[in-house]
Amino acid sequence: MAQVCKIMPQEEWDQSIGAGKAYVAVSEADLRDGYLHCSSAEQVPGTLAKWYSALDSVMVVTIDPARLGSEVKWEPNAVGELFPHIYGPIVPEAVAGVAKMRRDSTGEFVSTGKGE
Repeated sequence: MAQVCKIMPQEEWDQSIGAGKAYVAVSEADLRDGYLHCSSAEQVPGTLAKWYSALDSVMVVTIDPARLGSEVKWEPNAVGELFPHIYGPIVPEAVAGVAKMRRDSTGEFVSTGKGE
């Protein structure tokens, strides 16, 4: 099963998974839709450009669905591209990796290495 990525602001990371707690829906889109919006690793750059343009840094949390305990469905967006949606919390033991992304001098997101 492919890994999925959840993009979140640093504060959300600090308040949940980074503190050893399960991550639950807190964003307006996740609460509205009833699942956690995620991306595949290949989809992360496009997701960052479309939905995170107002932020200077984000955390990209890579999740191992086999260790998640919540259902993952790959569902189409408005143009038919399949995105992973998590129906339930992200438990800390499902986190396979985390990277902090910051904007570089050109405005593009680049990894600063392992997340904090």
